[in-house]
Amino acid sequence: MRELIKMMMEMLAEVCIWFWWGMFEIRRRTMGADRACAAVGQRGSRWTGVWGEYLRRKLYGRMIRKMGEGVVISFGTVLTKSTIELGGRVYIGAYCLLGDVRVGADTLIGDQVNIPSGGRQHGMGRLDVPMREQEGELRTICIGDDCWIGSGSVVMANVGNHCVVGAGSVVTREVEDYKIVAGNPARVIGDRREKAEGTAEIWV
Repeated sequence: MRELIKMMMEMLAEVCIWFWWGMFEIRRRTMGADRACAAVGQRGSRWTGVWGEYLRRKLYGRMIRKMGEGVVISFGTVLTKSTIELGGRVYIGAYCLLGDVRVGADTLIGDQVNIPSGGRQHGMGRLDVPMREQEGELRTICIGDDCWIGSGSVVMANVGNHCVVGAGSVVTREVEDYKIVAGNPARVIGDRREKAEGTAEIWV
């Protein structure tokens, strides 16, 4: 019965997002895919409750490059790039902002996490030109499978598989598989393989 209800909600959500998908398509043709994704996504971010999660999953499933099964995108979160890829069963908490990112399967992203399109979006090499007018460098940030990104973190470099990023951390360098990092800038403070099952401390 529960699976039947879920299937019916999925089907209903598919119908309910047609209008906003149409708005995305119109804006994509006039202002580009990324701007259209951000604009329509801002509207969708305000849909509340479990129903809002169904709607966002269906809407973003049509707007971004890849949407895995069972993805949860919580209230207030905006995906700003049409090139985003989300693996199966990814959870994204409330009030997050994601740029060009690829997220592996079974990864958890806490509330208020910011993942911009790299750490060099704005140039600052010249003093005679405002930074907003200087050319920056956009890059795709990759986060592996089975990661836990703690609330309030800023991730500006790749994170490997099975990693933990402590709450409030600022990731500026690549994180290798299984590493636990924390701080600003984030530094390695442990390895998941060394944590005995059932005795690991809560890091996020």
